[in-house]
Amino acid sequence: MDVLVTGGAGGIGGGVARSLAAAGHDVLGVDRDAEGLAALPDAVETAAVDLRDEAAVRDLLADRPLDAVVSCVGGYEIAAIEDTSAEAFRRQVETNLTAVHATVSAALPTLRERGGRVVVVGSMVGSVALPYHGAYSAAKAGLDAYVDALRREVGPRGVAVALVEPGPVPTGFNERAAAAVEAENGEATGDEGPSGEGPYADAYRAFEGYSPAATDVETVVERVVTATTADRPGTRYRVSRRARWLPRLARVLPDRVYDRLVRAGLPGGLLWRLLHR
Repeated sequence: MDVLVTGGAGGIGGGVARSLAAAGHDVLGVDRDAEGLAALPDAVETAAVDLRDEAAVRDLLADRPLDAVVSCVGGYEIAAIEDTSAEAFRRQVETNLTAVHATVSAALPTLRERGGRVVVVGSMVGSVALPYHGAYSAAKAGLDAYVDALRREVGPRGVAVALVEPGPVPTGFNERAAAAVEAENGEATGDEGPSGEGPYADAYRAFEGYSPAATDVETVVERVVTATTADRPGTRYRVSRRARWLPRLARVLPDRVYDRLVRAGLPGGLLWRLLHR
């Protein structure tokens, strides 16, 4: 199987690339982080490309046979919506949604010809919008809708589509986002993110050192590999208890009750304190 893995320098993408290559598949790992790609084994072909650059992606994939595209790109910044500049919002949408589309749309002609598949790693926040993750939640919710539409379009044309939605995963995303808040706390940052003063200052201080109880990377990698290689993959894989039960609760609880439950799981909240004793 010829497989493209995007976000190949990351924890999940790198794990998927290694696992598929070890199983004998031909893997191309793509990321804009050339140094991270260099850490992959020689069995993985690599290319340093900014996946938001549609022309560069199409050039890379031109005439390349592919049986599967596995999208593992992502990243986020912690900020209240009020403190999120249009540029920061755009940056997160491009990283988490536009970059996925640029890759998938370029690969679909060959995937249709070869009866291939698309596997997209989304996030629990696509179903459960978290405070101070507004732009990220919006992008991942858009990704959820994107994958549903894609599956309904290309499924009848022989392309399988699966979405993998993990809860928090210790890949460094959470820690980098927290470090950015900690560095900015106490400084006026204008359009670039949260300020250490203002109505959300106490929330930003609570996020310092943010490292939520998480699903291990290996479990997520295993589900992604299953979705990539199974004869009949599922359409959606929710990985972790929280990723499974929080969306279900949203369907049965009143909005205000559910809002309190979600806030309780954030730093400083009751559920957070119970989980992190």
